[in-house]
Amino acid sequence: MSEQTSVSPCCVTGHIHSGTPLGKSEILYGLSTYISNSKTPTEAGAKQDVVVLLPDIFGADLVNTKLVADEWAGKGWKVLLPDVFEGDSVDIANLNAIVPNNRYKAQATVASKAADSVKAAAALGPWLAKHREAVARPIVEKFVQAVRADPSTGKIAAVGYCWGGRYVALLAQDDCAARIDVGVSTHPSFLVADDLKPITKVPIAIFKGSHDDMTSDDQLKEFEGILKNNLGDDKVVTKVYPGAVHGFAVRGDMEEPTEKAQKEEVTKDSFDFVSKHFGQ
Repeated sequence: MSEQTSVSPCCVTGHIHSGTPLGKSEILYGLSTYISNSKTPTEAGAKQDVVVLLPDIFGADLVNTKLVADEWAGKGWKVLLPDVFEGDSVDIANLNAIVPNNRYKAQATVASKAADSVKAAAALGPWLAKHREAVARPIVEKFVQAVRADPSTGKIAAVGYCWGGRYVALLAQDDCAARIDVGVSTHPSFLVADDLKPITKVPIAIFKGSHDDMTSDDQLKEFEGILKNNLGDDKVVTKVYPGAVHGFAVRGDMEEPTEKAQKEEVTKDSFDFVSKHFGQ
C-alpha cells in the first residue's frame, strides 16, 4: 500500500503522524529508497556519513518513518530508508491490532482484544514466514554493501526500529560482509543473545520501553552484559524508557504529551550515540 490516506483514521488513531516528508523516493542500489539529505553543503569529493534506517514491519512507506528519516538528516547526515520488503510491508490497517498504543489499549474491550488477536495473527504469521531471515538478510546486506562501495560514503550507521532493530545487530557482527560502523537498535523485535555474541568491534545502543511486549527488561540486562563484555562500557548504551510501549520511537501518539516526550527523548539519545561514534 503506497497511500496512507487509504486507511480510515479510526483504524489508526494515535499512530499515523502528521507532516510532509521532505525527502524523495527513487531506486537506489536495487531497492526503492526514501532519501533525505542534509541541507548543509559538502565539499566537492568529500565523503558523507550515512544513516541507513531499517524499518518496522509497516515498511519504508510509513509516513512516520519518513519523518524520522528527515529528523536524522537534519543532523547533517545522508539518510537512506530502503524498502527491504520490496513492496510487501504489513498493511497499516493492522497497526492497532498488532501494536496498540496506550490510548487504544485503554479503550479496548474483551471482544475487541479477541478480534485484534485474530486479525494480528492472520496478518503477521504469513508475513513473518515470507520475510524470514534467510530471505531478508541477503537483501539488507546487499544494500548496505552497495552503500559502502559508493565512493561518497564515509561512515555508516544502521538504525533499526522493531523488526529492523534485530538486523542492526546482524550487521554489526564481526563476520558480516556488510558490517556497519555504529548501530542503534530501538525496541527490537525477535532479538536474542546469540545475535549479539559475535559483536566485538561495532558500538551498539539498544533502547526499549518498560512496557515493551517484545523485549523484557531482564533480556535487555542480558544483552547489555554480553555487549559490555565484548566491547567495553564506552561502546555500549542501553536504556529503558518508563511507561513506553513497543514502537514508541516511530508510532507513539504525538497527541499524548508523555508519549511525545518519550519519542523526543529516544530520538535525542540515538542522535547523541551516533554522533559520538561517527566522530571517533
